[in-house]
Parts: sequence; structure tokens; C-alpha cells
Amino acid sequence: MELPYEVLVYLFKYLPKSDRKAASETCRAWYLAANDQCFLKNKVAVFFKTPLTDELVSPLNIFEESPIIYYNYLFNEVEISNKQNDFWNKMGEHIKCLTLRNCDICEKVFVYMLQKCTNIETLNVQSCKELFMSGRLLEGKTEGFLTHNLENLKSLSLSGNQYLTDALFNRFISAAPALEELNLSACSLQFHLGLVKKFYPPSINIFQNPSESVLTFYFILQLIISRAEKIKRLQFSCTLIDGAALKSLSEVQDLKLESLQVHSCDQLTNTGILALTSHQTSLRELDIGLCTRVTDQSLVHICNNLVNLEYLNIQRCRAVTDLGISELHKLTKLKSLNISQCELLTKEGLENGICKEENKRLEELDINSLNLDQTGLIMISERLPNLRSLNLSYCFNAVTDTSIQVIFKNQLLLQTLKMSHCDKVSDAGLTGMGKVEAEGGEDRPIMSNYDDAHATPRIHLGSRAEEEIVRDARRKRDVMRMCEKLSMDSYTGYSLARMKSLKELDIGGCNRITDVSLTYAFNFRELMVLNLSRCQQITYVGIEHLVKNCPSIEYINLTDCYNLNDEAVKEIVRDLKRLKQLELRGCNQLTDKTLEAVRMHCGKLQFLDVQGCRNMSPELACSIGSLPTLHTVLMSKPGPYIADGQKNRAPAPAFLPALMRKLRLH
Repeated sequence: MELPYEVLVYLFKYLPKSDRKAASETCRAWYLAANDQCFLKNKVAVFFKTPLTDELVSPLNIFEESPIIYYNYLFNEVEISNKQNDFWNKMGEHIKCLTLRNCDICEKVFVYMLQKCTNIETLNVQSCKELFMSGRLLEGKTEGFLTHNLENLKSLSLSGNQYLTDALFNRFISAAPALEELNLSACSLQFHLGLVKKFYPPSINIFQNPSESVLTFYFILQLIISRAEKIKRLQFSCTLIDGAALKSLSEVQDLKLESLQVHSCDQLTNTGILALTSHQTSLRELDIGLCTRVTDQSLVHICNNLVNLEYLNIQRCRAVTDLGISELHKLTKLKSLNISQCELLTKEGLENGICKEENKRLEELDINSLNLDQTGLIMISERLPNLRSLNLSYCFNAVTDTSIQVIFKNQLLLQTLKMSHCDKVSDAGLTGMGKVEAEGGEDRPIMSNYDDAHATPRIHLGSRAEEEIVRDARRKRDVMRMCEKLSMDSYTGYSLARMKSLKELDIGGCNRITDVSLTYAFNFRELMVLNLSRCQQITYVGIEHLVKNCPSIEYINLTDCYNLNDEAVKEIVRDLKRLKQLELRGCNQLTDKTLEAVRMHCGKLQFLDVQGCRNMSPELACSIGSLPTLHTVLMSKPGPYIADGQKNRAPAPAFLPALMRKLRLH
């Protein structure tokens, strides 16, 4: 008995995207249900390094003939020519969102695309410098068909285009009367008043005579003034916008911004931020990360005035101290906060700010590289119970086996956990094995502070590194014994396995992690992204348990895990059916058997990194590029090689041009 279509759609709504995609491959009925209209609005068809010029095998033909109509398309590093005109003829009217990123496309083809995309709402043209180089793009077109075709355009991104000018920008804007979002990040915006006087004398009408030489903030500001009631979201990241420019933008009459991103703008000062907080009080998202001139003064005004803020990024605003962070408790609607790399922040600032009282609204927190101790992290874990994403990377002193036990106890809703390079974490913390007796006779979980207190005192004659190796070996042995002899009379702490919702885990550089953790603490049915780079003690034994208990992994990083062999990789590629990205850089035990296993079992692999795997044949590594889904292979430069004490200086093999597009030699 088959389930009705409506029932299937209802059930699929409870599945994550990856599971829904896997379910769609079961049968035609499930395929159609998984591609219902309620799911398609967020689906994107991605063409990355895909040859589109061959009419016989072009992947565009699949979408032309498919019964499912996709609304969103992304073309990244591909060549688009007039040979794809049939695709735009058939599918153009259905496209809602179109993104061209680093694409090779000429003006005539681009205009033809826009002519056919009559209902487009989002247009992203990023880093397509050849398209803007002549300065004639859309010339004479905006008064014709484009005015009608782009009347529904709400979001326009022209980021990363260094040849963009006022004239080119004006042609896009004049054809899009309903525009709400504008992204000019990484464009060569000019703010100098001398340029404005040169190109726009007082008597000239700037909209009738826009400059064909430069892109000026003055022109963009005048356009925003003319459409102030409609513009809601702006992005000027990686530009030279300064305090004066942001002040003039903030003071535009009738402008009510909801989102502003000025990430990596070194010239931005407190003057602009103060004006922004005074006039744009409706802001819900603000990104001023890597704006090094921002100080506590700005943060105090943000917290006092932007009471509707839900997302705030002040990454690496190094002048911000505990004085400013203490004001964060005033942002009662804040859901996402990034305060990473702010070197002057301490536990006291967080305690008076986001941890002043229990905060059930905050869902995402990035405290990467903060100078905290483990008591600070324990406080965060206890005061923020509803976190979905937590980044603790490079918090060397805060992330210990003691503190992560508290995280495993309280943060059961976490979907993303990053604690890269926190080398104090060991198997004892991840598995929660053992016990210690706290004051008052209460038991609490033991962490990795094994100091062999009960061992017979003796003088160690080896180096400090050798002594650490011996201590790690004993620690691993003790935790393994506890895991194997787990019974009712042995105390178990809080294991990583408690976090059933985990989808992304980064423990790269945590070199005390061994096969014990992979065997007893990894059991995640929804885990998709896993970083185990530089976890050099893991072997085939741990990988064998990992792939069985975490079957949904799509991206796995095993860089510099030099104890892994071919059998371990064979387990990975054979049992992880959804694997898309595999990084094996520096795993120098791997041989051609690994490549053969990849060729045999990886039906969905898109990215492979085998740099530094010196026992692999470069010819075989190149031939892997023939896999239909694989778009990138990273490998070391072939030759010269040493065999029997003699260098082999044979020339590198001749590769097919189609394969060369997939390969990156380092």
C-alpha cells in the first residue's frame, strides 16, 4: 500500500534537507513528494566547474526535461555562451533567483538571459569582471524590455566587480523599481569629495549623466535617497566606507534599514556608528566585524538604541573591552552573537552582559579565540541553555574536559559545535568516564587530569615530550578500561553522544582524541560535517566504528591524520553513502589503493584533497577526475620522484583538458 502524496509531503517536512534528498532517490513517488512546491522555494541548482558547452551531454538538458521546475540557479566558475539559449528559452520564466559567480560570460548572452528571466526577484552577479570591463553592459536596454523584466527584482548583488561604474550601476537600478536589497561589497567605491566635484559639477543632473569612469558613494547615496522608503538591506563590506559616509547614509530621510553589513571596513569609526544607532533604530542585523576602529563607545550606543537587534557581529573589534560587552544584556531580542577574537574580553564582561541572567533567546554564539578560563565557559553553558551553534575554537584555557562535560550536560539542542585546536580535551572528557569526589561527598565527572597520583613515584629520565606521550598512553588505557567495564557500579559522566541533534562537529587539532572517543562517544545519525584534522592518534579501529554510527556524514576532514591507512579510507568511502568532500592531505601512509577505493565507491564525491600523500601515483590521482560528480582534485605536483636512489625526471603525463579543469596542483 502506497502512502498518499499529501501524507508523504507532510512527513518529509520533518526531515532535514540531506535526509529528504536521500529519500527522494527511493522511487518516483518519493522523488515527486520531496520536490513539492513547499520545498522547491529553498532549493538551489548549483553548477560548479561544470562544462555546459557540449550540447549532447550538457547537464542543463536534465533540468529542461525534468518534471520538477527549479526556481533558483547558481553558476560558479563556468562558461556560459549562446549555446545555452534553449535553456533560457524554456526555463527563464520560472527562475526567481539567479547567481553568476566568477563566470565567463559575454554581454550579449547576459542580456539575452535577463530578457528571458521575466519573473526574477534576486540577481547576483559576483566577480564577473569581463562582463563589466567594456563599460557598455545594458547600454540602451534599460528603457526597453528590461524595465518590464526586472520590475519584480528585490535583491541585487554586484559584489566583487572592480570595473563597476556609476553608469553601469545606474543601468541596473533604473530597470529595478522595486529594489529592497543592495550588495556592493568588495567593489572599488570612491569616497573622496574631489572626485565628486570633478565628475559631478553643481549644475549637472547626476542621473542623466552618471560617470563611466568611477563608482562613487555620492551617486549611490543619491539613489538611496530617491528610494529611501523601499531600501531595507545594504551591504558595503570590504570597502573604504568611513564614519562620515555612514553618517550621511544613516541620516537619509524615510530610510528604515533592517540589515546593514559593513564587515572588514577599516576606515569605519565611532562617528558613523553613533549616527547609525541614532537614526536607524529598526535594525535587526548589524555586521561590523573586523572594523578595528570600533570601540566601547559604539557598542554602548548599539545596546542602548538598537533594541530590536537579533544578529550582531563584532568579530575582532579589538578595542572593545568588558565595558562595552557588559551592555549586551540590554539586547533582549538578540539571537546570534559573534564576539570572536576580541582579545580584551574576559569572564567578567560576559558575566555582566549576555550571562547576567538566564538567556533563553540566544541561539548562536561565537567566542572563538577569547581569553577565558574553564569557569567562564561553564558559566556560559549554564546561563545559555538554548544554544544551537557554539564556536569555542582556540579557547585553549577554557575548553577542558571539565568544561565540556558541563556543555554536554546543558546544551542538548546544539547542532553545531566547534572546538578546534583545544588540545586540553581528551577521551575522558568526550566519553565522560570515571569519577572524582567533590566537596560535600558529591560525585562529579572526572576529566583528563590524570596525573598518576597513585603511581609509584619515580624519576623520569626522558624528555618532557616523551613524558607527555607516556601520560597520554596511560590516559587512553584507563579510559578504555572504564568504557569496556561499564556497569551499574561505575560512574558515567556526560558523553558527547548525548547531543543527538549534532550536525556539525569540529575537533581539529585536538590531538589527545583517540579511537576510544570515536568508538564510545560518536553516535550521531544526523551528523553531516566532521573535522578530525590533526587528530593524529586515530586509526582504522576508530574509523570503523565512526562510519557505522554516523552514516549521514557528507564532509570529513582527516588532514595530517598520518596513522590512517588504506583500509581506513576504504571503510569511509564504502559506508558513507552521502560523502561529498574528503580531505586526506598529509596522510602519508595512503597509497593507490585509496584512490582505487574512491573510484569504486564514491558515487557522489565532489571534492578530494590528497596533497602530500607521497605514496600515491599522480597519474592515478588525475584519472580520478573522470568521476562524473567530482569537480575538484587537489594533489601535489607530479615529479621528480626518487626510486632506488635515482631521481626520475620523466615529464608529467599529458592530461585531458576536461580533467585539467578539475585539478589544482600545489
